[in-house]
Amino acid sequence: MLKVEVSPRYAERRNQLMRLAPEACFIFFGAPEPEGSAHRHPFRQNSDFFYLTEFDEPGAILVLCGGKSHLFVSDRNEAQEIWTGERYGAERAGSVFQMDEASRVMDFDSKLDLFLKDSKTVYYSLGTSAEQDSRILKAIQHSSRHRGKGRFGNLPIHDPRPHLSLLRSVKDELEIERMRKACAATAKAHLHLLKRVKAGMSEFDAANEFQYWLFKNGCTDLGYAPIFASGFNATTLHYVRNNDTLKHGDLLLVDAAGEFGGYTADLTQTFPVSGTFTPEQRKIYQSVLDVNREITRMARPGVNYRSLHSKSVELLTGALLELGVLQGELKENVNTQAYRSYFPHGLGHYLGLDVHDVGIYHEEGRDFELKPGMILTNEPGLYFRERGTPFFGIGVRIEDDLLITSSGAEVLTHETPRDIDAIEALRTIANS
Repeated sequence: MLKVEVSPRYAERRNQLMRLAPEACFIFFGAPEPEGSAHRHPFRQNSDFFYLTEFDEPGAILVLCGGKSHLFVSDRNEAQEIWTGERYGAERAGSVFQMDEASRVMDFDSKLDLFLKDSKTVYYSLGTSAEQDSRILKAIQHSSRHRGKGRFGNLPIHDPRPHLSLLRSVKDELEIERMRKACAATAKAHLHLLKRVKAGMSEFDAANEFQYWLFKNGCTDLGYAPIFASGFNATTLHYVRNNDTLKHGDLLLVDAAGEFGGYTADLTQTFPVSGTFTPEQRKIYQSVLDVNREITRMARPGVNYRSLHSKSVELLTGALLELGVLQGELKENVNTQAYRSYFPHGLGHYLGLDVHDVGIYHEEGRDFELKPGMILTNEPGLYFRERGTPFFGIGVRIEDDLLITSSGAEVLTHETPRDIDAIEALRTIANS
């Protein structure tokens, strides 16, 4: 069913962007029609385009110029709509999505000249499509002839993504509401999984179980390719085969999440297939959980991501020394990065419309400080691939999603149990 009402937040975002460069012309192409027969691959709108419009039809174009929004959309075609569903058409799209003007996409090239006439610069992401690049460059060259090429030259082109990254990194109320729903549904699906998974099932069976509860709890799509990694598979960071059999004595690492309204959660839990952790598994799990909780405690406005990652490295290295996996002094092991054999990834990343969302980590040579409204993951882990230790084959990651507030961090995925006793109690129910 087509939307009939869109939040005014989208118009506010477009106005915010135009205020950053009032004499510029911003041009955004939406995602194209999916390739392949019978649309085997579902359509997903370009995230920047969605952020500015919420318009979810392929092949659209957005122009922000002179303080006004112009949306170009495909014509309605009754014969085509039998296959692809009802489309808005220009008139209805302009009204529903609160545009100052809406036109047919076939009119874009002829109108672009008018947009460029009074602009002093163009914001457009070169390199996404050779065909799109050619259209924009041709229009700029044509415009320069009317402006007097010898005197003014071609309009300069800038990438709009730094501006959008700045805006998208701090979530507004609408985005936070959608993230809460995605995280809550994801956490509930993980909770259901804890109660139902048994040895003898396949990783694929567990994935299907999770997906069922994810959609039942309100998510509209998977946020990313899920990871259901049991036993040694959990030591592979991006394991996606999901076809092995769950065995007694193994851990199951589940990195899977859902999407709501275009926004995705990102959650990882690790639990014993049999119902109880072995002594070795318990030590590793508790070490990772302690780091996860310390990072949550530290995260707040004014703190930068590098300091959080550095703290996680320090704590995990200390744990590896206590476990006898590493030898020597803490500082030396940190400086030589001896920990990287066991903790090879970063602590986390920004989260939003994309699972690895846009956001600034460094700015003008300095680490960018966290601000209220930012959402990032907190995912320490330890993985043991080398034989010769009692921890061989163990992979543990514990990942939560943190909303930075005015005074600290709110765990949006709090409904997933983390304590060992709570997990074993639920696993006992599943195995009874």
